[in-house]
Amino acid sequence: MKIVELSMSEYKDYVLDCHYVTRAFYDVIIKKKKDILIKIKRKKMRKQEKGYESKLFESFIDKPQVFGIFDKKKLIAAIEGSIESWNNRYRVWNFWVDKKYRREGFGTYLFKHMLDEAVKTGARAIILEVQSCNDPAITFYLRQGLHFVGLNTMEYSNNDIENKEVRLEMGRRL
Repeated sequence: MKIVELSMSEYKDYVLDCHYVTRAFYDVIIKKKKDILIKIKRKKMRKQEKGYESKLFESFIDKPQVFGIFDKKKLIAAIEGSIESWNNRYRVWNFWVDKKYRREGFGTYLFKHMLDEAVKTGARAIILEVQSCNDPAITFYLRQGLHFVGLNTMEYSNNDIENKEVRLEMGRRL
């Protein structure tokens, strides 16, 4: 298994098909009385396929580093990150493994490589975004030592809580 740095000239706007199957979501409950109480609880749901498309080397990412794994000449996994200079965190912008190659260790190998890259930059932490309905990704990130560090209840729409698609931030100190 070889990890290769991907060039912007060759992979700019390369589309990642980020579809997944989920059987659970993290329900976000916010109660406002005298204090604000936030509760996040994992709940089972019927099996659903969800997903979105993302692109590598988007213009809003400052100095992205992108790494991939190939099977022959086919890109089968990729991870993209960059240092956030204003707060010295390393943000993972994209992390993808082709459906046919999941649960074979490629994701773990690639994520550990990105952790090493983040350490090399001198970052104090690594952070990423995940939707509260992406149970497979959350489970993976927890196994990598990440934990919950924040949320945004209006990232994707004004009904993120009702849609069970709240932006969760996960991270880990380096």
